[in-house]
Amino acid sequence: MNTVKSTVLGWGSLIAAAGFSFYFAKKNIDERRRQQYATGTRPTEKLDWRAKVEKEEAALKATTTTATTVPSTSSTSNNNVAVTPESSEPSPPASSNSKPPS
Repeated sequence: MNTVKSTVLGWGSLIAAAGFSFYFAKKNIDERRRQQYATGTRPTEKLDWRAKVEKEEAALKATTTTATTVPSTSSTSNNNVAVTPESSEPSPPASSNSKPPS
């Protein structure tokens, strides 16, 4: 059975660990907010979680519908490469018949 000493030690270490975790998480969050404020990317509107999800889904839908397909520049394959507007580098084509390295 647990003794009073072991119970107090367990709860004390749990509270101390939670306190340290909170301190470092808060420090990281505050730093990120300061950086966003300095660069002007911090959102000014206060949204609830439903509005945030709708906004993220709309942004995702907008980026997936604007992706275009351009021919690949390599002469060894006839696969097309998808280029999204936010990246200038083409992504490698998905090959369905390639084997994983063994």
